Amino acid sequence: MPRPNDGPAPTTAVPSSRETVTLADVARAAGVSLATASFVLSGRGASRSAGSAATKEKVRMAAAELGYVPNRHAQAMRTGRGGGIVMALGALGDPWGVQLTTRVRDDALRHDLSTLVLADERWFEYLLSASADAALITSIDFIEQGPQRVRRLAASTQTGIVAFSAEMEPEDFDVVSSTPTSAIGRAYARLRARHDRVQLLAPDLSRRVGGTVAHPRTRAFLDAAREHGDDPAEQLVHIVPDGSREAFVAGLAWLTGPDRPEAVLCFTGYQAVALQVAAERAGLRVPEDLEFLSIGDIPASTEFFGPISYYGVDDVFARLSGIIVDRAVDREGRPGSLYTFDWEFFPGTTTREIDGE
Repeated sequence: MPRPNDGPAPTTAVPSSRETVTLADVARAAGVSLATASFVLSGRGASRSAGSAATKEKVRMAAAELGYVPNRHAQAMRTGRGGGIVMALGALGDPWGVQLTTRVRDDALRHDLSTLVLADERWFEYLLSASADAALITSIDFIEQGPQRVRRLAASTQTGIVAFSAEMEPEDFDVVSSTPTSAIGRAYARLRARHDRVQLLAPDLSRRVGGTVAHPRTRAFLDAAREHGDDPAEQLVHIVPDGSREAFVAGLAWLTGPDRPEAVLCFTGYQAVALQVAAERAGLRVPEDLEFLSIGDIPASTEFFGPISYYGVDDVFARLSGIIVDRAVDREGRPGSLYTFDWEFFPGTTTREIDGE
């Protein structure tokens, strides 16, 4: 029997199919106040005002049974919060982006925040008209007017911005500075110490201003090659179609062709993974016949034939996720902060040991 103070159990009164289910309907069905239902369903479920875990579950169940669909734009106007995190990554195939998004998703869900990935470079147009609590923007330094667009977004939207940039300083947004320029120089020197010719495996970035050659990573490679007297440096850049499968197919053709490389620096992690699989298919011994490393972290789950050597940032996914989610949760009157990530070498099975290491 129910205790006297419990009162009658709430019942879910389903509105007519012609009616729009409102937040008040959900609150009534769950037996909670309108304010509590609003806190739970507006992306502020981590707040004490949202009640206990049991209360939040009751509100969510009522919303699901009634088919309640929140108006995110109305919520943003009312609360200043959009209920989610936008990851402007520009592509879907890079293991680095997949691993980071997975970590952000897991951390954000603890705060009742959803995660949305933008797989193109139209982050400026999207964020101008969308409602989000925070956004990570990664392509600022190599698109036209990237810094100016970030500043305009920060001034005209309520989205908390985390700018991944080696060129910007924090203003009303956070900046993560993580440039691989010096790491590329060290990577080139590491391979060049044992090989007469070191090549860069790079994706076709013709859709971006300046293409592959204008990208900061390619420029850093070209500078390193020239410092070692390896000119014409541009001939050391081997461009393949963008995408994991495309990189594998092109990489296999490269490794089985007449100009097979012996030392390769991979532009990013997914290309290193593709090259590793291509080398296995071609029957090459790694690192005896082919020595290579990646610029950028590689999730262990994507490595099929042993760990790949790379230059990257220690614990980068957890650190970045913490910055992004914190910016989404706590934005009131908060100034921008600068976070500097240093790059270091992580040895794997795709490079030989240097004497003294």
